[in-house]
Parts: sequence; structure tokens; C-alpha cells
Amino acid sequence: MNGVGHIGPLRADAAFFAPPRHGQRNERGFTLIEIIVVMVILAMAMALVAPAIQSSSRVRDVRTAVRTVTGTFRSLQTEAIRSGRSQTVLVSIDENALELEGRGRVIELGEVAALRSLAGGEYSPFGVSRIRFHPNGSSSGVSLLIGDREYPAELGYIVHVDPLIGLVSVRDEER
Repeated sequence: MNGVGHIGPLRADAAFFAPPRHGQRNERGFTLIEIIVVMVILAMAMALVAPAIQSSSRVRDVRTAVRTVTGTFRSLQTEAIRSGRSQTVLVSIDENALELEGRGRVIELGEVAALRSLAGGEYSPFGVSRIRFHPNGSSSGVSLLIGDREYPAELGYIVHVDPLIGLVSVRDEER
């Protein structure tokens, strides 16, 4: 020993790193079978994960529509109190949209979220319901069900506007 250490294991490692001898192959890569197995495992994982990602995207779109409707109602109530003039929104289930009366602004709820049902407000013969927010904070009151187009019609979120105090609330409707 010359103080450097034992040389035995170095020779075994050196043989591993040595260039291949005549007639031997130096195989350090992956075989085609190994690559195919990995690809199959990745494909199976994606098949399980993709629907969950799509589902969460749809839920997010419905919640965004609920927040849009709720924000519009709260904004109109605040504007009615602040300005001293009634504010009106027209709700059309057929058009899947809200229209701010007198402003020409239409709020569409998109491709995923759907206005399912409406109770309250002032019905018109044209399939539109008018909801008024008055300067004293009250409203004509409404309960509006918003859900995913692909789910059963009774599932979704209920946006409720109290007629007496105009309080806007949201409830998750599960049956």
C-alpha cells in the first residue's frame, strides 16, 4: 500500500467504464419495450387525470357565472341607493344573459353555465323577467338557479335577492 487506498475495487469500476472488447456491445440505453411500457403508463395516467381537469374547469366556469350575476345584482342595488333612482336588470333564460336596462349592456354567461330557472321578478310576455332595485334598498326579489349545461337541471347554485332588504345571497343546490 502506498497510502492512496486499496486498488481492488477501482479495477472493478474501471472495467465497467472501459471501452467494450471486440464482439461485445456497450448497452447503457433503454430498450424499445421499456420505452413502450413507460408510454403506456403515461397514457393511462393522462386518461385518469384529463376528465378531472376538465370537470374542475367546468365547475370554475359555473362559479364565475354565479359571481358575475351576484356582483351585477349587488352593484345595481348599490347604484340605486347611491343615485336615488331605481335600477333594473332584465334576465332572459332563453338567451342565457342579463341586460342592464337603459344601459344597453348585455352580460352573457358563456357556454358552460346556464340560467336554469327563475322565480320572482316581473315577468314579461317576451320571456324576460325584470328585476328592480329601489333607492330604499329593497328589490322586486328573485331566486335564480345557475348550473352546468351538462348536469341535471335541478343542480347548481341559487342566487337569491331578498325583496325586503335586497340582500343578495348564494346557496349551493344539491339534491
